[in-house]
Amino acid sequence: MRSILLVAAENSAETYAVQVVREFAARGGEFHFWGVGGDRLEAVGFENVVHNRSLAVVGIIEVVAHLWRIHGIMNRVLRQALARQADAALLIDYPDFNLRLARRLRRAGIPVYYYISPTVWAWRYGRVEQIRRWVTRLFVIFPFEKPIYEKEGVTFTYTGHPLLSEVRVGVERDEFRRRHGVGAGETLLALLPGSRESEVRLLLPEILAAVRLLRRDHSLRVILQRAQNIHPGRLAAAAVDPEIRIVGQEQGYDLLNAADAVITTCGTSNLEAALLGVPFVAVYRINRLTYLLGRRFMRIRLYSIVNILAGRRVAAELIQGECRSGRIAAETARILDDPLLRADMRGEFQRIAESLRQDERPAEIICRQILADLKGEGTNHRDA
Repeated sequence: MRSILLVAAENSAETYAVQVVREFAARGGEFHFWGVGGDRLEAVGFENVVHNRSLAVVGIIEVVAHLWRIHGIMNRVLRQALARQADAALLIDYPDFNLRLARRLRRAGIPVYYYISPTVWAWRYGRVEQIRRWVTRLFVIFPFEKPIYEKEGVTFTYTGHPLLSEVRVGVERDEFRRRHGVGAGETLLALLPGSRESEVRLLLPEILAAVRLLRRDHSLRVILQRAQNIHPGRLAAAAVDPEIRIVGQEQGYDLLNAADAVITTCGTSNLEAALLGVPFVAVYRINRLTYLLGRRFMRIRLYSIVNILAGRRVAAELIQGECRSGRIAAETARILDDPLLRADMRGEFQRIAESLRQDERPAEIICRQILADLKGEGTNHRDA
């Protein structure tokens, strides 16, 4: 039985990890995946040594505040990797933790595969050197990442984006709206306030205030998606509003597909909305000191991955001081009131989706590469 350490510390990382674990299982090999994950991974046979809710921390200041606990988790994972004689490690995103862990694993002689590159193209380019030294093979998901790692001599494989195979609608638009009491001519606004407690705490009050402003001029049905990692109590401010429905993450794609517009935190949800062709407003706010420290290292001036892929500001980005209820309401109203704007956004979303499409699913590419390496058949050239 091959032992594979897997670290999926965040909600989106767990989504991609489930794809990989299922792919290994489908190939019939004897592999045991264990490490840092959540409930969805456990459901496909993963052994949770540390639940990923323990690492749901974002921002420099926030990480520092939890540094001792995070360091303890890393030590625990490393001890387990040595005791279990792990054959390989697959680390997904979460670079502040995973790059440090990668260094210690490689020093212990454990091959390290890293899935979802750190955003070196946006900030902290110096991480490229850490990747080159400590990562056996990097799996990258965006086309614009390839020339960066070719130039820097990093061993990598381009997989395309895993969301293309993940984003699927289970309930048709009209049926979803009917089930949730949305009439044929009514406007449905979806709210996605984040998958981390800190995001919800900082963003939800402004989002709800924006909804109240929008209701002055627009007749709205509002549905909020609760991410799996968010305790229902964190959404109490929305739950007390009788005109806001709350649905679980398992209905997330159906909600987006049925919505006329979305207010969403910056992150994976932006690309999910784009792949489903739904106009959105991206919002984000973190600890002020974290933002001021991080801004010094930024290499680009776009935050939403959809805008980065488009090379222009297709969707509104309301970051930090601009993330105020009045601005959120105004940008959302523009979407609701301007059919030409909606058409432009949908056209760009379609172009982005085509640019990310691959013949194979990323999980298939990753599984095949790791299996070949473990059998001694892997290639060392870049962009395999």
